[in-house]
Amino acid sequence: MSNQAVRFDEAQLAMFAADNAARMDSFKDELALAAGKVTPGVDDTPYIQYALEALTRERGSPTASQLPVPSPPSERYSQGFQQQGPKFMVKGFAPVPASKGEPSSSHGAMHSPISHQPQQPKPKDLPQDRSFPFTPQQPGPAAAPVQQKPSTTHQWIPVDKNMLQTIDPRGRTYPALTFKPRILRPFSLLMLMILCAIMMAGLIFSGVYSQKNDGLTPYPGSIYSGQYFVFRILPQILAGIILIYAQSIVTASLRVVPFATLAQEDPEKRYLALFQNLYATSFLLPQLPGAWQLKTFGIATWLANFTLPLLSAAFTCIYVDREGRWVWSATQGLVWASVALYFILLVAAGILMTFWFGHWTGLLWDARSIADVIPLLHRTNTMSSYRRKGLYERNCDYRAELRERWFDRLGYWQNRDSVGGVWHAIGTSAVPADHGPDFVTEPRSERRSNELSVGSHLTGSSALLDFEGGKYLPWCLRDIPLVSFVLVTSALLLALLIVSFLPQTKLESGFTPLLPSRPDGSAFSAANFLYSFLPSTLGMILFLLFQSFDQALRILQPWGDMASLDGAVASRSILADYAACLPLHVTARALRNGHWRVAVISLMSTLFIFIPILAGGLFMALTTPSQQVRMFPSMPVFGVLLAFLVLYVGCASLLIPQRRQFYLPHCVTTIASLISFCTAKDLYEDPAFRSVRSRKDLAARLGVGRKDVREESLWFFGVLAGRDEKRISVRRMRRYTEKVAMTRSMASMV
Repeated sequence: MSNQAVRFDEAQLAMFAADNAARMDSFKDELALAAGKVTPGVDDTPYIQYALEALTRERGSPTASQLPVPSPPSERYSQGFQQQGPKFMVKGFAPVPASKGEPSSSHGAMHSPISHQPQQPKPKDLPQDRSFPFTPQQPGPAAAPVQQKPSTTHQWIPVDKNMLQTIDPRGRTYPALTFKPRILRPFSLLMLMILCAIMMAGLIFSGVYSQKNDGLTPYPGSIYSGQYFVFRILPQILAGIILIYAQSIVTASLRVVPFATLAQEDPEKRYLALFQNLYATSFLLPQLPGAWQLKTFGIATWLANFTLPLLSAAFTCIYVDREGRWVWSATQGLVWASVALYFILLVAAGILMTFWFGHWTGLLWDARSIADVIPLLHRTNTMSSYRRKGLYERNCDYRAELRERWFDRLGYWQNRDSVGGVWHAIGTSAVPADHGPDFVTEPRSERRSNELSVGSHLTGSSALLDFEGGKYLPWCLRDIPLVSFVLVTSALLLALLIVSFLPQTKLESGFTPLLPSRPDGSAFSAANFLYSFLPSTLGMILFLLFQSFDQALRILQPWGDMASLDGAVASRSILADYAACLPLHVTARALRNGHWRVAVISLMSTLFIFIPILAGGLFMALTTPSQQVRMFPSMPVFGVLLAFLVLYVGCASLLIPQRRQFYLPHCVTTIASLISFCTAKDLYEDPAFRSVRSRKDLAARLGVGRKDVREESLWFFGVLAGRDEKRISVRRMRRYTEKVAMTRSMASMV
């Protein structure tokens, strides 16, 4: 009988173990009983490490330890049942491996009786990774492998326009993804075209009438009259309004183009759409996004920057011999050059209007903020690529790290077997969706061998989280460029003040033009042109440079608020849409949210358009009583210009303090970079971001607009001790323990 194998099932083994333990306890003394609770010669450290890793790591992620961990006896029984059914040999309660090919290094010999084997873990607490392929099975047929091939039910297929029309003919359940901001709709673009047409009509009338009638109206003899404002200041003000309007259209187009490109059905057109810039870098250079229609409008808007310097010198005074008086007249060459620029802008606006009319953008509402992007990730199957630690390293090749995301698509999706309905998300049909967010894992050599234990966030260790803090800032907010810019502008302003008010060089007394000042037959004066065009061009450069500071601050302010120790409410953080607001509108939003620096910088960024306007209309050639021609300034205009220049330097200085909160691991100017900071599973699976119908619905779910302001949700940006501790992400602040963990994580970041 000793050579025969006796077979038992799990229930019988448990009965034997309990009976054996009861009999052993009945005759052992206290010392022997205490000694029997441990297994002599067997190290319990691997079991303790495994338990800590199972509690601290994220569910579904591989274990950090690479050392072989001996399986508990109950696990060996389950593995045996899983592979070959209930095939065990019992001889003195010593289990024998049932499979010949089973690795012996992962089990080891057992020296303790069955009564002392560890308790079998519950199925819901079992590790779901490849290093511990433990799957509890009932005795019977062999279980399926862990890495089985996904069924077609979980394979995603895109829903194109024709399929959507078949599924929902009336478009009530699944609206067409054609949303566009108001400024990109036909009415708005028609308004821009009308403004351009009005400017063209006024300039053409001035040029033709002054040519036929030897001027427009008599010169009153003073540069402090209302006519001086009409001919030397008002044209630039109208040109500035049109310029800011056109720039706002370009900004909105840049923000929508990446989403519209992601919604294209052709994969070649979607190439690298996730990595396109959402915001304009600087209008000093043409912005050329997307299709040729957008590039045409971007070039036309950049050419419109020259309208202000041209119009500043477009009207001058000429002397009419037969009448013996000075008359205001239009400079023919400058007027017709301005007409050509506005005609180009008008045609480009018409082309852009036809492009956006009915264009499929892939959006249900305007994606203006961080919170507007998160609903697109609620059911995505691409999150695994963004959960790599390498994306947060300095000098990371972002596109190379996310090369499997080069052809992702935004739109409606459904399973191949039409199971689960239709949903709106960023996804791909190349990766099976049932693998979840952890399908693409990092190489084992890059995983840490030890994770923090439960409760480690309550300790004061400085090595709690070793995440390297953010090192990225936009170039205009970095120390050397920002401080150098402030010093240079301050020095130039001080030099201007000294030169303007010294008795020897007093500006009010005028200066010699050193160029011919008498207008020719087309009313062109070289002196008037130079001292109008050049100051206006310099002022335009200052205006465009400051727009870069304003744009960077708008983008980073929500992230800076979430980096604070107490987090920030949704309206000040993930719902803050400063980067997408129109001029002057952002000031009202920022004041309501208490962001006074954003409000001041954005307001002045728009008002600084008066620097090129006033600089272009500052000087005019006049004849002194001694019959000398000198360039004289309009002192009221000069006083207002000096006030704007002082405010310019002061606002630039406001950007120097409190910039540490804006440091990030990388930029947040593309869709891919935004997604990489929204990788926490509890974030994109939050019920608040499920099946959102509109931005108003999203704001209500986040608690905005409720009577009790304390009901508004709180959000922070950082890492969290526990199972998700090595992943930096936007997170909802729910408990005090999360606040403590966030506090320490942000301290380690900065």
